[in-house]
Amino acid sequence: MGGKNKQRTKGNLRPSNSGRAAELLAKEQGTVPGFIGFGTSQSDLGYVPAIQGAEEIDSLVDSDFRMVLRKLSKKDVTTKLKAMQEFGTMCTERDTETVKGVLPYWPRIFCKISLDHDRRVREATQQAFEKLILKVKKQLAPYLKSLMGYWLMAQCDTYTPAAFAAKDAFEAAFPPSKQPEAIAFCKDEITSVLQDHLIKETPDTLSDP
Repeated sequence: MGGKNKQRTKGNLRPSNSGRAAELLAKEQGTVPGFIGFGTSQSDLGYVPAIQGAEEIDSLVDSDFRMVLRKLSKKDVTTKLKAMQEFGTMCTERDTETVKGVLPYWPRIFCKISLDHDRRVREATQQAFEKLILKVKKQLAPYLKSLMGYWLMAQCDTYTPAAFAAKDAFEAAFPPSKQPEAIAFCKDEITSVLQDHLIKETPDTLSDP
């Protein structure tokens, strides 16, 4: 899907760029001051771990989160819906360090499930994303470019509650003055995702039977 971008070396995204992403992210009611020093970034989906099974989820991830991530990889709608709701609750209730452990896995999950055929799953995904944002704040910065294209598409969801939930998450992440800049920061990745969906993808490749 949109994650089929040509892979780049990990060092291709400079620390200054990650710091710029952090500056754009909202922190509570304000913005994060000039935060730099993320180091190498995992903002290319090529470096985001796929969720295939229990053995592929890092053992350093909290065991409860590992279980939820496995459930999110299932095809059953009810299982995914309950798992996403549980994920959102855990993001609210667990401490920041614990929640940060799932960030390397979130872009691939989000980019897939935000396009789920079930509208309830799509809405729950955006609601959970907002809770994740409110917990990790600037720690999301290295993953922005992997997320932004699908995040913007989610705000145009034909199911209005899902679209509103995606917009709420976006507003939780970026104050109004930073939103255009955040989109510009990810413009190449956004363009790539849109091109994939307009030119390359088909109903069959987008479906998850």
